[in-house]
Amino acid sequence: MKLTKIDPPGRSFSRWLTDEEVGQVLASSRGWKLGSDGSVVAGSLRKTTIAPSLAALGAAAAANRWISRPSVAGSDGSGPTHVMWGVFEARPDAEVAALVAAAS
Repeated sequence: MKLTKIDPPGRSFSRWLTDEEVGQVLASSRGWKLGSDGSVVAGSLRKTTIAPSLAALGAAAAANRWISRPSVAGSDGSGPTHVMWGVFEARPDAEVAALVAAAS
C-alpha cells in the first residue's frame, strides 16, 4: 500500500471545517498518512489503520468531543471549529482507532 503525507487544510479554524478537513488537521498533527484506499494509517513499517477515511476520522472527533462547533440559536450547529488538543493528543493510536470504529 502506498502512503501519502496528509497536509492540513488551507482554511483556518476561524471558519467551520467539514468532517474531512477536521480529519486532515488531526491526521496531520499526528503524522499519519493516507493509504491508497483512502484510509488513514499510522506508522510506515507496521501500518495500523486508524480510520476508513478522513471524513470518518472527523465525524468520530465530533462524536467523541475532540472538537467543538459552537452553535448559534436557530443554527444547524455549524460555526468555528475548535480542536481539544489535550483530549485528542493524550490518546494512543490504538485507542483512537477503537473510538473511530465505535463511532462508525
